[in-house]
Amino acid sequence: MKRILPLILIALMAFSNRVQAFRMTTRYAQENGKMIVRASINGVEGRFVLDTGAPCSLTFSYAKRAGLKGGQVSRAYDSNGNIVNTTILDLPQLVVGGVAFTQLQAMQLPQGNMIEQFGIDGIVGYNLLRQGIVKFDGRAQTMTLTSDTTGLGIDLNMGILLTDDPYSTMIPLRMGQSVDTVMFDTGALDLYEMSNRFYERVKADTAHFRCIASGKGILSMGAAGLESASVKHRIVVPQAFLGNTALSRLSTITTDAIDSRIGSNLLRHGDVIIDYREGIFYFQPYASTTVPIDAYQPEWNVVVTVMGDHLEAGMVWNNAGGSIQSGDRIVAIGGERIDKVDMRKATTQAIFQMHPEGTEITFVNGRSGKEETMTISMN
Repeated sequence: MKRILPLILIALMAFSNRVQAFRMTTRYAQENGKMIVRASINGVEGRFVLDTGAPCSLTFSYAKRAGLKGGQVSRAYDSNGNIVNTTILDLPQLVVGGVAFTQLQAMQLPQGNMIEQFGIDGIVGYNLLRQGIVKFDGRAQTMTLTSDTTGLGIDLNMGILLTDDPYSTMIPLRMGQSVDTVMFDTGALDLYEMSNRFYERVKADTAHFRCIASGKGILSMGAAGLESASVKHRIVVPQAFLGNTALSRLSTITTDAIDSRIGSNLLRHGDVIIDYREGIFYFQPYASTTVPIDAYQPEWNVVVTVMGDHLEAGMVWNNAGGSIQSGDRIVAIGGERIDKVDMRKATTQAIFQMHPEGTEITFVNGRSGKEETMTISMN
């Protein structure tokens, strides 16, 4: 549910009544790394992902409940490069934070789209947010969208010029002599997700980019569903700069996405203000800017993933040991048998206990068909 790029040019761009002043603030909840807000159309309330990396979108079932009918047919790519067939909806109004936004369009996702299994009704996306100035307050877990900067607490010294892009919020991330133009994507979780395309450019620079593990597997879901299994790398960047803010031990997992991304975990370290009209991005750290932010994120050497109604080894890094491979079914964690899971519950609640220093799992070896036990950990 991240960046969606149209294959054909469409008029998914929004308001004609931009002259009216407005300000709204709404709280969001963090669920499984997604920022969830309440919004409504035609009086029908729903749960929406707050996503700077995607256009406003509705699930098929929510659009039907709200009495909306699709119009122009379009095709798009999701964040993993998979094709999504959509139709374009004209919204009578979208109410967020008590403010009704009108003359807005949205993509209607296909019937039975996977995100409905997570209890999500749609996306509040960039074609709404780009109409003003948006502030994400990570400590209060609020989003403010306004037509002026009054009271936002902007520190002009922390401004970063946005790269010109008609869809997404693109900013430079400096690492040594290299610059990665990354998308600020609140639909992503990790502080930094490096694209494989960028890694291929810089992997020879081992002084600034250190590969600590590699593997093949599945880690993400886009609007078209799960990505295909692919080779990924865990990288540590000793030092990087987001504007005037230094980041140390910046860890990342490469992806097949079109662009690298900075996700919502950035809000653990500071507020973000995006002035789309002036083309300026502000990251304002909570702590002193004289001390680099430690951006290392430990990872499981075997990543447990929900696949339909069961668990699998979605990603297996080459430092995991044992005979487990990506796609092997996991049937027990910490000695507790888990033969079947509910996808929504498993991805929004902690249905099993895992200890970072070591957790025993039982899996079915896909080559022999026999159950084996091993211990996985974070590092």
